Amino acid sequence: MPNLIKKLLFLLEIGNHQFDSILWKTRPEKRQTLVNDIFKFKIPIGKSKKEIRELFGHEPHIYTSMIWSYPVESDKFGNTLTSLSLYFKDEIVTSIKIENKEVIFNYLN
Repeated sequence: MPNLIKKLLFLLEIGNHQFDSILWKTRPEKRQTLVNDIFKFKIPIGKSKKEIRELFGHEPHIYTSMIWSYPVESDKFGNTLTSLSLYFKDEIVTSIKIENKEVIFNYLN
């Protein structure tokens, strides 16, 4: 029964949910519900670029070899409103940031 309730809350986009790599890659509209788990468990920290591609997919916006960004939330025109930025040092993620038009949340290692 608790599993059914979790699925219902997820489908209704209520609350935050456990990070699921397949869901992140296949259902971009659900990414916002997964972000808290990414920060809580520091999922990308210490991962290589290859591991990041496996977890988050092959479509990051690559600004430099040291900064990758994945869209989290977009408007109805496809403009990114919120993004997950990953910062690399020596090919390994050392910090992550959620960037929003109004607020920036950081986790620095």
